[in-house]
Amino acid sequence: MEKNDRGTLYFNMSIGTLGLLIIIVGLYKYVQTVGGDSSFALLGFPLTMIYLNYLEGKAGISKKILWIKSIIAIFLLFIIYIFSLS
Repeated sequence: MEKNDRGTLYFNMSIGTLGLLIIIVGLYKYVQTVGGDSSFALLGFPLTMIYLNYLEGKAGISKKILWIKSIIAIFLLFIIYIFSLS
């Protein structure tokens, strides 16, 4: 794969991860505001992340990069959760 194509692939991977983080923060705020049962959404989010990682692996992204991306996403989600509590 060309270097330019790999850069585009990594950019799209970052945007996709950021989008999923925004969805989970929105879900958290929704449950916090409205209340109710969100068990299906909370079950669907990890399944979506697993499928996204599978597709990124099929696209040729190394497992090392996938693990780094996952750790950064979890860390960012943790930071957003802490700031939303205050």
